[in-house]
Amino acid sequence: MSNYYIYLKMPSYLRQWFIHRHGGSNPVNLIRGSIESKLLQKATVPPPPNVLPHLQQPDEVAICIPYSKSHDPRIYNHITETGKNAMIARIKDDFALELWDYLHDFGKIGSQQKDLIYLFMEQHGIHEDGTCWDAIAKIYQRQRNIYLTKIRRKNCTTSTRFSGKI
Repeated sequence: MSNYYIYLKMPSYLRQWFIHRHGGSNPVNLIRGSIESKLLQKATVPPPPNVLPHLQQPDEVAICIPYSKSHDPRIYNHITETGKNAMIARIKDDFALELWDYLHDFGKIGSQQKDLIYLFMEQHGIHEDGTCWDAIAKIYQRQRNIYLTKIRRKNCTTSTRFSGKI
């Protein structure tokens, strides 16, 4: 790994999950071949002239820029705002997928959502700081509402098609 880093500002739950997902060390060393690693290679560019390096802020996570023969971090060590937004969007999507994969089956058996979210947090390295549980619960609720809407639409369309009514 290189000694060059980028810094991304993330909500607490996402920052903790991301660090845990990539081995638990800070700065984060991305898993080789992961989508985040590939995206970071595409998003890093040579720094513009007269630009000072960005220093890490308290609510940011440091990510080590992976070395590649074709994309040397000594040269490609700057990330634009568009690149940062793309990285954060990718990380949020991965989090949402993992959350849905973990929780969606339990919605059918009536388990306590509160306890299941705390269990998800515990198993994915997320410590409660007063906002994490609420944020994760809202994300899951939005996903569940979208899923239920799709199911209702599918059932409505299917029943109309078979009954011959329009």
